[in-house]
Amino acid sequence: MAELRTFYDELGVAYDADHAEIKRAFKELAKDYHPDHNPPDKQEWAHEQMSRLNFIVETLLDRKARLEYHEILDKYRRGLERPRRTARQEYALQREYARVSVEIINLGEKYSNCRLKMLIGGTVCILALLALIAFRLFEIESTLAVATGQFLSLVGLIMAGLGVSDFLGRGHYRTRIDELESRRSDLRRRMFEVWSSY
Repeated sequence: MAELRTFYDELGVAYDADHAEIKRAFKELAKDYHPDHNPPDKQEWAHEQMSRLNFIVETLLDRKARLEYHEILDKYRRGLERPRRTARQEYALQREYARVSVEIINLGEKYSNCRLKMLIGGTVCILALLALIAFRLFEIESTLAVATGQFLSLVGLIMAGLGVSDFLGRGHYRTRIDELESRRSDLRRRMFEVWSSY
């Protein structure tokens, strides 16, 4: 059986490398692979290499992903069959992984930022309404000032409303994030199988 080339081999670090060593190795390799450091005719190659390198580093810096990767390596070291995929299949896996990751990020922001949206929206709305009251009390007849105050109070209400909507949907977001994390974990395992077999 051919020697298994691992993510650690790709980075040139030991199997038990810590985060600092992994980041240092990544920075060194990025000098060669980064698209900005390559001529125009090698841009596509450099982009692919950086995408691969980013995935490797993301895997090794995430405790759960690193454990999953070690499980795959152990399976291959025991001589279990590795899958064979076409370049098109590999690309489809990478795109799906990226799509799921972006959706997790977007839902995570909604899940974690709802209180902040409510606070900022409520604050903007209250300040705008106080400004409108002050205009009335001091008999300021500026059309621009009144329109601005009304606009800001509307923006504040909308932002607060979005925050409340996100807050009420937190259970749904959490469930969906958990589903997506499970899907991403499955995709990551399948990608490990592809990349471990190079």
